[in-house]
Amino acid sequence: MIYADSREPKRIVDKLRKLGVDVVVKGLETGDYVVRHGNYEVAVERKEVNDFLNSIADGRIFRQCHALSAKYPLSFLAIVGDLDDALEERMFNRGAVISGIVSIAVKNVQGQIVPLIFTSEGDFCLALKAIDTRLTKGELKILPRLKKAERPEIAMLTAIPGIGEKKAEKLLESFGTVQRVANASVAELMRVDGIGEKQAKQIYRFFRKNVRN
Repeated sequence: MIYADSREPKRIVDKLRKLGVDVVVKGLETGDYVVRHGNYEVAVERKEVNDFLNSIADGRIFRQCHALSAKYPLSFLAIVGDLDDALEERMFNRGAVISGIVSIAVKNVQGQIVPLIFTSEGDFCLALKAIDTRLTKGELKILPRLKKAERPEIAMLTAIPGIGEKKAEKLLESFGTVQRVANASVAELMRVDGIGEKQAKQIYRFFRKNVRN
């Protein structure tokens, strides 16, 4: 059984039903889809490529993944669309986006999150069906929860090349929020302990390359 959030497009629900999947539409607090069998639940967050890039830029995706991993032992982040075209068109820093995807996969509060990329909604629906089938057959392993807790703001900042957890923490101690780090000048960033001119410029360019003016 798949539960689809009531805000999800009807066309996706229709495609799933045409594939023979039982779908119930309801309001979901966390995730866009929840695949349920017995006592087991797997959540799926669906992001169209442009929304995914926006959510990386404003840190929203890390907050959403934080909520997913806190509630479910296993979740999937499904990025739907042509990521290559979107990166080129919007002039995003490719390395930073890939680093963000890796951070989502390995840095969670408790549960595991698996990022998947699909070029079409049809493939995404097939993946949902496969998850439903495997969970029903008991073939989908529910991974153990991770013990280490991490703030989503830390995960966002560690997506910047060369910024580890300690430097991310110092940046947040100095500026308070990711938004203030993003708006800081090179001179202001250099005042943070451990951040030299080269790295301050790198942080400055990271945020301005990831958002088109």
